[in-house]
Amino acid sequence: MQGDEARALLGFPPDSRPTFSQVKAAYRTKVWESHPDLFPAQEKPHAESKFKLISEAYSCLLSGNSLILRKTKEFNKVMVCKLPNGL
Repeated sequence: MQGDEARALLGFPPDSRPTFSQVKAAYRTKVWESHPDLFPAQEKPHAESKFKLISEAYSCLLSGNSLILRKTKEFNKVMVCKLPNGL
């Protein structure tokens, strides 16, 4: 799943950069709306597939956010190590 597709599935504009807390809140809302246990038996297969797509979108966006956070932490470590004393 691509990032644009995942953002659209969770209700974000395709070119947005949602924060971790925004992704988490959108995921919880969408999961609650599409949880298979809330639907009658004849609608469960459709709800299950939508539920799985939402979960995949959530994990896709989280993997992207964690990569950004890791890179930021690495950058901050390098910058702190290279700063001269007194700054």
